[in-house]
Amino acid sequence: MRTYVIEPQTLFLPFLTRVLAQAGLHVIATSEDLDLKDIAAHDPAAVFVDLDFFVRGAPYTLCRIRQVVRNAAIIAFCDADDATFEAMCYISGASAVLSKRSGIDFVLKSVRDLVPVTPEAVPLTL
Repeated sequence: MRTYVIEPQTLFLPFLTRVLAQAGLHVIATSEDLDLKDIAAHDPAAVFVDLDFFVRGAPYTLCRIRQVVRNAAIIAFCDADDATFEAMCYISGASAVLSKRSGIDFVLKSVRDLVPVTPEAVPLTL
């Protein structure tokens, strides 16, 4: 699945790209900030966004992304582990809300649940 990643801490991008690839998400572009024109130009099937760095807040960020990619999966990644915050994210347009405290296995499973099974998403075994 063609994925656009918004991650302000570029140090984590190589690791995050590998983790997302394991879950069937192919990173086509990245950005350190919310660049709606760039997101629209890439027309991704999914947007993975680290919400912890947006001054205006998660709901605003998610609403803006949803306006640009109406049918894409929006995966919100954040440090918060709060049911009210999670509900606000879903109302604002998130397809999934993942806590950074959940661990890699949970993140992989959650992302795989969103990804349709395609030949690219199925790991090859020899």
